[in-house]
Amino acid sequence: MKTKLTTKTLVYGAILVALNIVITRLLSINIGVVRIGFNFVPVVLGAYLFGPVTGAALAVIADVLGMLMSGGFPWLGFCVSQALYGLSYGFFFYKRKQSSRALIVCVVFQAVFIDAFLGAVWYNLHAGAPFWASLGARAIDAAAMIPVKFVIIKYMLKLVGDRIKV
Repeated sequence: MKTKLTTKTLVYGAILVALNIVITRLLSINIGVVRIGFNFVPVVLGAYLFGPVTGAALAVIADVLGMLMSGGFPWLGFCVSQALYGLSYGFFFYKRKQSSRALIVCVVFQAVFIDAFLGAVWYNLHAGAPFWASLGARAIDAAAMIPVKFVIIKYMLKLVGDRIKV
């Protein structure tokens, strides 16, 4: 799969990265241990419009810039997770017929493997948090996001559909 890098792709990508950073910083809702965030929306759009490689790049760039802007320093493990989000969205949605089955598989894969498992691994390696405790907390958070992601992505892709030509 060849990704064509054009000025239009760079401009759309920059807008999606900026949107991701703003959404991450301003539109997250914390309910106890559960954090409901909407930063996946620009990544889904980028991967849907430009493919998995571009989706992964947008997610990683947004993560790195967002961390640097907030005074933190990006950690490789979390960057890998962001890349996997972009790749999985691109794999399931780029130039494919949209189906609820594919959306469910994508969202559940992300919840189980990226959010819960890899998240617990990264917290264990990065902060020394106990793996099993982190896994439990991450699993709760991931399970809460499954219906949120499903509904938002389903209707966003239905709305965007073929309306945006790139």
